[in-house]
Order: sequence, then C-alpha cells, then structure tokens
Amino acid sequence: MRFNIRAKQIAAVTAIVGLAVVGLSAVYVARLARLVLHESQARGELLSNVIFHRAREVVVAANGDAYDALRDDPGLRAILESSIYGESVTGASILDVQGIVRVSSDPTQEGKPLAQNADLVSLVDESTPSQLSVIYARDGRTLDVKQPMMLGDQAFGSIHIGVSTVLMRQELDASLMPAINIALLSLVIAVIVAALLAQLLLRPINVIRSGLTRLGKGEFGVTLDLKTGDEFGDLGTFFNTVSKQLSADRLAAAGQRDPRQLARRLVALSRLTAGLAHEVKNPLNAMMIHLELLRTKMRRAASAPVAVGGSGGLGLAEAATAERSEVSSALQHVEIIENEIRRLDEVVQGFLKFTRPEDLKLQPVRVNQLFDEILPVVQPEADRNKVRVEVDAPADVPPVNGDASMLRQAFLNLAINACQAMPNGGTLHLSAAPVTGNRVEVRFDDTGVGIPAEHLEKIFDLYFTTKDHGTGIGLSMVYRIIQLHDGDIEVESTQGRGTTFRVLLPRA
Repeated sequence: MRFNIRAKQIAAVTAIVGLAVVGLSAVYVARLARLVLHESQARGELLSNVIFHRAREVVVAANGDAYDALRDDPGLRAILESSIYGESVTGASILDVQGIVRVSSDPTQEGKPLAQNADLVSLVDESTPSQLSVIYARDGRTLDVKQPMMLGDQAFGSIHIGVSTVLMRQELDASLMPAINIALLSLVIAVIVAALLAQLLLRPINVIRSGLTRLGKGEFGVTLDLKTGDEFGDLGTFFNTVSKQLSADRLAAAGQRDPRQLARRLVALSRLTAGLAHEVKNPLNAMMIHLELLRTKMRRAASAPVAVGGSGGLGLAEAATAERSEVSSALQHVEIIENEIRRLDEVVQGFLKFTRPEDLKLQPVRVNQLFDEILPVVQPEADRNKVRVEVDAPADVPPVNGDASMLRQAFLNLAINACQAMPNGGTLHLSAAPVTGNRVEVRFDDTGVGIPAEHLEKIFDLYFTTKDHGTGIGLSMVYRIIQLHDGDIEVESTQGRGTTFRVLLPRA
C-alpha cells in the first residue's frame, strides 16, 4: 500500500507524539505505583504504632496474663476493628512469639497461626516492573507491615497489618484514568495538528506541480507566486528563472522573437482550422437532409395499404407484413446513423467555437462588478446543490485589463463547475485581491469532491470531461480566454477537501 506525503507526515507526527505520550505515561505509572506503595506502607506503620502504644499500656497495667488482658481490652479491640476501614488495609493482628494470633480484627483467626505473607517494606525497594507484577497479579495478594513488640529485653510478640494488592490496584487505576484521557486527547490533537501542517506543506507542492504541468504543455512565461523566505520560496524563484529561460529558448528556436508575429501566426492557424471545420460541417448537413428524406419515404412505404384478394391474398399479406418489419428495422438503423451524425456535428460546433478568432475589446474591468453580474445566474445552481456562495471582492481592488464579456463567461463557467462539484452541499468562495507582478488574483475556492491527481494535467484539454453529459469544452474555453488576456490560471485540488482555481490577470 502506497502512502502519499500527507499521510506520511500525519503518521510521523502522530508516531512522535505517541512515543512521547507512551514514555511519559510509563514514567508516570512508575511514580504512581511507587507512591501507592509508600502510602500503603505509611498507613500500615501508622496503624501499627497506634496498636503498639495501646498494647504497651495494657500490658504494663495487666495483673494476670498479658495476652488475655490484650484480648479483653475494649480500646485495643476498637482500634483493631477500625483498621479494616482504612484504604487498602484488610486487617490487623497481634501475634505471640510462636506466631499464634492472640488478638485480631477478625476474631475467628484468634488462636490460629497467621499465614505467612510477603513483606510490603521489601516490595517498596523492588524495581517498577516487579511492583506492577505484584499489584496486578490475577489472584491478588495480601502483604504485611510488621512491627516487633518487646517487654524489656525479651520478645513479646509482633504486630501484623494486612494490606491488599487488589485495593492498591483499584486506587492505582482510579489515579490512572485522568492520565489515560489526557494521553488520548493528546493523540487526537496531534492528528489534527499534523493534518493542518500537511495541508500547509502540500499547498506549495500543488502550486509547483501545476506550474510544471503548464510548462510541460509549452506555455510561455509560466511563473509561480510563492512566498519568499523559506525553501519553497527559493524553489519558486529558481523555477521562474528556468521558465523564463525556457520561454526565451523556445521563441529563439522557433524564430518567434516578436510576440506579435507569433500572435499573427496563431490567428492564421485558427482561421485555417475554422475553415476545415466548416468543410466538414457542410457534408454533415447534407447527410442529415438526405437521411430525413429517406426516413420519410420509408415511413410512407411502411404505412401504405396492401390490397388483399383472390387465392393469393393470404400470401401477399404475409409478404407485406415481412416487408414492413424490414422497413421498421431499417428505420432503427437510420435513427442510429442520425444520432451519430448529430454527435459529430456537436463536436464540430464545439471545435468551431473554440478555434474561432476573437475580437478582444480590452478596457478596465472591475472584478467585483463581474461577480455581481454572474451571481444571479450562479445562485439557482447553488440553491439546487445546497451551496453557500461567499464573495470577498472589495471595491478598492484595482481593475484588470480585459474583455468584460469574455471574462464574465470564464468566471461563470468556473463558478458553475464549482457548484456542480458539491452535490451534497458546501461553500463556494469568490475572492479578488491585488498581488505582486502588477496583477490581480481572482480565486474560486470550493469544498467539493476534488479532482483526482491523475486528471489535473488533463482538465484544460479540449473534449476531456469526467461528467456523464459533459462536452469537455468549458474549461478549455476558460483556459483560452485567460491566455488571450495574457493571464495565468492555476488549479490546486485535494480529493475530499475541495478545489481552488486561481486566475492571475494584468492590472488595467
């Protein structure tokens, strides 16, 4: 599977942010696990100290058996029973020197040996993976916080505080949820930012690709309008220099150093092609006339009555029916021939329209006035496709040097095409602004389906169309009109995001 530059950039930025989030999350989890263990240890030691001080007072004041005095002391019993309400603490017990439970928060355990559990203090000093493996063990464990009890120099017993890893796991999970949400939000923001950066990065690439396409078609004086100050701006300056040199070389090779001489030859070629098209159109008209006459005669023959009589009447009727069937079949072939001739006639008509020499009436034309004139025609098409039309053409934009009717036709074609490229609704933005090079920029931005990359090089070709009922002449006429005005037209498109047609016209 092949990834384009945009997908690679999004994937790269997302991967970098993802790795950073994973690394920071790992550090956060390690510190949080260690913090939970330290807090559990601190709670166990605090409870152990409280039990120790109370037990010492009871033992010192006891007249008989010290263990019986501990078991019968209501204050110590209250402390032991309240221990089960602490976070992650499951119980507390006082053991004698033989390991038998003498007093416990769970009376059923008294008189029995206490199960040997791992020491919580030793787990605190373990590595993070070891700590997490104990906390997230499937079976769950109980860890002990131990404190010895001494009577003078003799061992009296020990205090054991039970701490549950299941309760520690719940506490850790509760603290991790905000961190997980922040990590997911960071990844989403990273994808959005990466997409925006990719869009900004790809715009100059689309401009350069459009310029190369026009240069490859043999246009003269192709220039790129890229902002200077970065690598793309330097590349655009270099492209403009190369384009200027190529144009000069082509003119020199063709002997057309004078642009007026080249224009005269182009006009002569247009007149020649127009004459050739007329020569093709005349036989087509004659063929249509004779086809119509032939169809009329065949229909009369098919509808003529047949006399039926005598012994051979039945045979004559059958022959007449067969003849009418043949005539009907022939009429179908005539219909097919007529349709094909009409289609060929439409092609010739389009070719005539495209090659007909134009008489330009150049004068100062304001772009905002052209927008006002085409909007009433564009609005019905926009309403049909639920398209919102926005216009941004201030009155102080300098007028362009052009033929108002021809520019109106070109702008109308671009606006209608943009509306048709948004069958599910969208926004069409028409704008005009002065740019460098003593020219005015006119933009047609839509949020439609976009143009596939493999079609970008062909959209201005005569008869090229992707519409079911398109003629392939509209954009060719737009291109020709802009060229006649000594202007440039560029297209930038991303599938699924929209298309921008950028027209550059000389100021008046």
